[in-house]
Amino acid sequence: MKRRLILHIGAHRTATSALQAFLFDNFNQLKPKGFFYPFKVRRHLRLMNMLFNGVRKVDDVAQMIEERAGKQPHEIHTIILSDEDICMRRDLSLLGQFRNTFDVKVVFTLRRQDIWLESWFFQNIKWQWNRKLSHCSFDEFMGLREDFHWIHYDRYVRHLEEIFGQENIILNVHEKGQMPKGPIDAFCDSIGMTDRSGFSEPVHINESFSPKISEFMRCLPLGEAQPSYRNVLTSACAQIDKTLTGGSKQSERVMPYDQRQAVMAEYAEGNAAIAQRYFDRDTLFFDPLPDADAPLAQMALPDDSYQLMSDYVWPLLQQIIEEHQKDKAPEEE
Repeated sequence: MKRRLILHIGAHRTATSALQAFLFDNFNQLKPKGFFYPFKVRRHLRLMNMLFNGVRKVDDVAQMIEERAGKQPHEIHTIILSDEDICMRRDLSLLGQFRNTFDVKVVFTLRRQDIWLESWFFQNIKWQWNRKLSHCSFDEFMGLREDFHWIHYDRYVRHLEEIFGQENIILNVHEKGQMPKGPIDAFCDSIGMTDRSGFSEPVHINESFSPKISEFMRCLPLGEAQPSYRNVLTSACAQIDKTLTGGSKQSERVMPYDQRQAVMAEYAEGNAAIAQRYFDRDTLFFDPLPDADAPLAQMALPDDSYQLMSDYVWPLLQQIIEEHQKDKAPEEE
């Protein structure tokens, strides 16, 4: 019998980083349970890029994974590959070639589109990997939302079905009520990893910053820095955020009520089709929309220039100075 290959393709903002950290941290604990998370990396971004760029061939990679699984001291029945950027690709036909070697299952986690858009807006500001999105206002960002083709869930899942077969698609819904034990447990349960005894606990990773510090970062050219130094700047902003908010949770709702209703109306038909096809019900997401009078995030910097400098600019520069001093060569001291 073929080994099973789990392709976890996202989507972003559904605890993907936390899941990957959990699988990576439990690399050795997975194997006695029959699960293998290969290549000793947190996520398989580089592997997927090499496959889609033609640097590596799927059959060759499949054979290599198969050989590594066969050399493990425990019988491996399931291999897991995880990279949330996979779902950003419009055509996943290439990955269908894994079916030559494995029994492939695709796991895709769905988050309600209005909430997902707000979260994705903040993440693009935080990490600034896409210059097209890093400095957008929310209205500008929403004008580009058709670029996020994968959140037309019905349309995208039908594409997956054409490649892998509907019986091989596993959908999870990212809502607390539908993931009562959390998204990590929901993923594990969905692939049959029900015995997690001896595993380290999952941790929270990559949470959004507050709207105020996000607005500050939106105005900064963080994307111009090398990744290692960008992490320094992002960490400095995280500390500023903690100081300004006192660690209290801030509203991440930036979509006005009327716009939210209109956005969800656009996805309603597709969401209903998914709900009927996979869950035998009419409604995909159970949580109600925020009330019309729910407070929106305040993405505004201080009008007072001194407060702006003292609360935001001064601590950022202080962190930059400290990093520069720490990195100075001994002969410069």
